[in-house]
Amino acid sequence: MRSAVTCRALKTNIRLARTAPRCFRRDSMNKPTISRATGYGAMIAAAVLAIGVGTPAVAQNASTDIKGIVWTELQKLPLASDPAKEESIGIAVIQPSAPAERHSHAENEIGYVLAGSSLLEIEGQPARTIRAGDSFAIPAGRIHRAKPTGTVPFKVVVTYIVAKGQPLAQPAN
Repeated sequence: MRSAVTCRALKTNIRLARTAPRCFRRDSMNKPTISRATGYGAMIAAAVLAIGVGTPAVAQNASTDIKGIVWTELQKLPLASDPAKEESIGIAVIQPSAPAERHSHAENEIGYVLAGSSLLEIEGQPARTIRAGDSFAIPAGRIHRAKPTGTVPFKVVVTYIVAKGQPLAQPAN
């Protein structure tokens, strides 16, 4: 009788293992495994939460003074190599009906598109469309602007290095 229960339990486990989602399968030693994609997703989610937790998100559109951009700073730290400067990470949102005005930054801008799409115009480069999932880099001092396309607000997470007390961006003349 005991062997019948064991066989039934084994058959059930084998059947469940075949139909279980790939991210919850077990390896040959019957240890739980997790797929690489699920692991990376968990790490990214943890990083985003770690950045956002501990620092209140405050809308700071006034610090950019760029029409059309709503800036929410997530975190700011003194730059380790130059205490007179700060690293800043935040989220910029541009509504489809109000493209950002032309502006520049004293240092490089590096970003990742969270939602929407936009025509990115950078001085000296051909305009290109960037969409959710794309990353971009804008060299220091280059005048640029984003013109959202479609009906979804254009939302990006962006990093900057800026001198303490200076605005993140300067409007172009």
